[in-house]
Amino acid sequence: MALQAETLVEEWLNRNGYFTIRGIREKLNEIDFLAVKNNGDAGWEYIHCEVQVSVRPIAYISKLTKSQMEELGVKSKTSAKARDSENIKNSVKAWIELKYTSDKKKRLRDAVVGEANWEYWFVHGKVKDINELNSIRNEGVKIVPFKDILNELTLNTTEHGFAAASAGDIIELIKLLK
Repeated sequence: MALQAETLVEEWLNRNGYFTIRGIREKLNEIDFLAVKNNGDAGWEYIHCEVQVSVRPIAYISKLTKSQMEELGVKSKTSAKARDSENIKNSVKAWIELKYTSDKKKRLRDAVVGEANWEYWFVHGKVKDINELNSIRNEGVKIVPFKDILNELTLNTTEHGFAAASAGDIIELIKLLK
């Protein structure tokens, strides 16, 4: 499912005028998308976008830290055991560092366009706990529901000026359901 979701997100970004680079990787460090757009006199826009789309979530988006694992008495970083608001905040902070703000991610982004003021976006499907999304938003990440992307892709097909791109056929199939 991840590949299909990323293909549709890339199509959406492209149709909204962004040039995208997908799957930038150095060893185990990967960025789902970097997207850049020239807004004329307003300057350039730089987006670092991560995508995680689940239709039946059983776990949280963010993993537990070692200290949280000990505190909760669990053996897995991906434990689905209920978390209180403080545990959610702490695991989200660690997740933000891992996905967006680490020195390794900054080096990958800088290798593409040099130093820039990057916005962080997170595209999501269904989530186990809405409080986790709120915590991600509170850390400065723009939250983008995948269903909004699907709606926009299936409603707007002519504004971008081209007939189809990489996900054009998938979008036409989705339109059959509407």
